[in-house]
Amino acid sequence: MALVNNFNYEKLVKTWPKFPPEADKYSRGVVGILTGSPLYPGAALLSVLGALNTGAGFIRFGGTQAAHQAVLTRAPSVVFSNGPVDAWVVGCGWDEAETETNYANWKQVLDSGVPAVIDAGAMRWAVDGSPAGSLMTPHAGELARLLNVTRAEVEANPVDYAIQAARLFRATVLLKGYRQYVATQAGRVTKVDRGVPWTAQAGSGDVLAGMAGTLLAQLKDPALAGLSAAMLQVHAATLSKGPVPPDRMAETLPGCIAGLATAKKR
Repeated sequence: MALVNNFNYEKLVKTWPKFPPEADKYSRGVVGILTGSPLYPGAALLSVLGALNTGAGFIRFGGTQAAHQAVLTRAPSVVFSNGPVDAWVVGCGWDEAETETNYANWKQVLDSGVPAVIDAGAMRWAVDGSPAGSLMTPHAGELARLLNVTRAEVEANPVDYAIQAARLFRATVLLKGYRQYVATQAGRVTKVDRGVPWTAQAGSGDVLAGMAGTLLAQLKDPALAGLSAAMLQVHAATLSKGPVPPDRMAETLPGCIAGLATAKKR
């Protein structure tokens, strides 16, 4: 069995990205977001809130038109235009019936060559290859479908299945859940410290994908981006002391990140 390291709050503090005072919006990470669908417009907003509240310098939203007004109302700094990005967030809330739209979005990501956080509906396309440096974010059920095994098998042996997926799909894998693991193609596995049961709400994964997108844009390291996003979400949920809905949980992230800076100085 693979050696499993542990990623805790102290490591999050030490590895959180730092920026000089003269940093601008581009150097703080430009995130492109292709999420949501007419059936699931909320997923688009949740992924945007995750990215924005984690500190992205610039967000370009190219997702569903059905979510534009919701995004504009809650996140007026987001722009609706094409342009260069440092990382993508794709797949949250994609409707499996919209094959042509989903493929067009996926092709845009592939053609860009820019690493992506690949969630939910985009994972079916990523099994044939994704941009180098990408991060896949399945939960146990999704990973089971990708590997053609049962969910019970994945839950009984998460480390080996996460490694298998990372090698097979040539991407770093964040296996989400109460116990979360990040596996690399090289077979390195790191477990996220602790877990909070009230993050088990619809939409939490969409917020997490957005968080990881910002960190991928800033850190250029898919494993560290996945670990940092997952640990920050656990920390935010721990501080909430109850089942705060995912959109409101996202709005607590700036305060949690400010706490990282304070902890670093101690």
